[in-house]
Amino acid sequence: MGLHNTNCHEVLLLPSQQEHRAAWCCSSSHKASSVLSLDDEDTQDVVHVAPSSKDAHVNKTLLAGNMASSKATQKRMEQEVKIDATVYQYDEVWDRMQEAKERQKVAKESDAKQRKVEGLLNSAATRRLDRLRAEEKMLQLEREMEGDEFADKEAFVTQAYKDQMAEVRNAEEEERQKEDAEKKKQKGAVTGMAYFYRKLLEDSEQKHEETVAAVTERKPLIGPRGPSLTITKPADFTPVSDVELARLAHEQGKVVELNDDNQIVDKRELLSAGLNLSAPNTRRVRLQMMTKKSEDKTEPHVHRAVGTTASRREITARRTAEIHQQMEEEHERQQAQKERDAEESRQRIVAKRNSEVDVEDARVRYLERKRRKLEEGAATTVDTET
Repeated sequence: MGLHNTNCHEVLLLPSQQEHRAAWCCSSSHKASSVLSLDDEDTQDVVHVAPSSKDAHVNKTLLAGNMASSKATQKRMEQEVKIDATVYQYDEVWDRMQEAKERQKVAKESDAKQRKVEGLLNSAATRRLDRLRAEEKMLQLEREMEGDEFADKEAFVTQAYKDQMAEVRNAEEEERQKEDAEKKKQKGAVTGMAYFYRKLLEDSEQKHEETVAAVTERKPLIGPRGPSLTITKPADFTPVSDVELARLAHEQGKVVELNDDNQIVDKRELLSAGLNLSAPNTRRVRLQMMTKKSEDKTEPHVHRAVGTTASRREITARRTAEIHQQMEEEHERQQAQKERDAEESRQRIVAKRNSEVDVEDARVRYLERKRRKLEEGAATTVDTET
C-alpha cells in the first residue's frame, strides 16, 4: 500500500492503482490549467487539448466551426453597418424612447397644474356669481315683504350695481348655453365603461405614436427623388448547383459538407438569420398566367380556401345533393312508417278475428254444413233407389 498526495486530498491507494491515479491527476491538472489560460486570455479563441485526448478531433472541429461562424457574423454585421449605420444603436434608441416618455410625463404634469389653476379660478368666479345671485334673491324677498310700503318712493340704483347684475345675467346665459351643448353632445355619445376604455385606448395609442415619432429619424434620400430610369440587368433565375452553393458558402465563412455525389448534406447550413426568402420566378408566374388565360372563361371562380372543394358552383351542387338526399331519406322513412302502421293494423284485425270463440264458432258452422251436405246426399240416394 502506498500514500499518494493530490492537490486537494490524501488518498490511501494500492500500488497497482498509484500509476493510474497519477496519470489521471496529471490530465486533470492540465485541463484546469487550460481553462484558466482561457479565462486570462480573452482575445485568443484557442482551446488547449491534451494530445492523448479522445475528443481532440471533435474540439478542433467545433473550434473551426465557431471561428468560421464568427467571421461570417462579423462580415454580415459590417455589411449591415455600411447599409445603415444605426442598425445596432439599441442603447441610443432606448434612450430616445425614455426621453420621449419623460417629456410626455413632464407635459402631462404641467398640463395638470394648468388645469388645476384654471379650475380654482373658475371655482372662485362661480362662487362669486352664486353669492351675487343669493344677495339678489334676498333683496327680492325683502321687497316682497315690504309690499307697497315704499311704492311711492323713488328708487336709486348705482351703475356699479347695474353692471354687476348684467354680469350675473351673462354668466347665467353662458351656463345655460353650455348645458345645452353638453346635452346635445352626450345625446349620441358613448358613456359608462365603454367610454372609459375607449378613452384609455386613445391615450395609450397617442403615447405610443409620440414615442415612435421621437425615435424615428427621417433618413435623407440618396439619389433622385423620382422613378429611376436606369436600365438594370434582369435577375438570373438559373438554378445553381450544390457545388457552386458550397463555394459561395465557404467564401462567406460558412461550413458546408458535400457527399460523394457533390450534393450538400444539410442545406440548413446555408440559411442566415431572419426570413430566408428568395425572389419569385417571374417566368413561372408568366406561364401560370398564360395557362389561366387559355382556360375556359366560364370556369367558376375557385376560392383559395382550406377545404376539399371551394368553388361556388361545387358548394351549391353539394348542398343541393345533400338536400335531395335528406328529402329521399325522409320519404323512405315515411313510407316505412306507413307500412309498419298498416301491418300493425292488419295484425290487430287478424288477432281480433282469430280468437278462440270465433274459431270454435267457425268449426261448429263448418261441421253443420258438412252434416247437412251428407244428409242431403243420403236423401237423394234413397229417392233414386225407390
